[in-house]
Amino acid sequence: MTDPATSLPTPLRVLVVDADDRIRESLAGLLKIGGRCAVVGSAGGPDDAIAKAAAMHPDVVLIDPRLPALAGGLAFIACLREAAPGVRVLVFNGSDAPESPSSDGADAHIKKTFRPHELIDAVVAAARTTVA
Repeated sequence: MTDPATSLPTPLRVLVVDADDRIRESLAGLLKIGGRCAVVGSAGGPDDAIAKAAAMHPDVVLIDPRLPALAGGLAFIACLREAAPGVRVLVFNGSDAPESPSSDGADAHIKKTFRPHELIDAVVAAARTTVA
């Protein structure tokens, strides 16, 4: 999608969800690199994430897998999708072990040892997935 005013690609709208505000700030800074992503907000927990997803309509929600709600992943992700229809979900892989995106309902995963360009590429790839 492009912005008609500038003819440039419209940045993907990203909501960052992590319990640690320092991590959220760091991720927001990384996502701004290159102008492909725009962080529309951040949340420190599941309830805040669902409320902000409903209000901000992000394209992608980036989630820390250590959130208590992610233990039941499918229910939390289902609530995010209900709050913001069409939203894609990208989850940090808590380890560097391979993980199936369908195991918790996420559209994509990224290893915790990512490089900045890999994070941005993962957000773009997640945004391109088809929501079931």
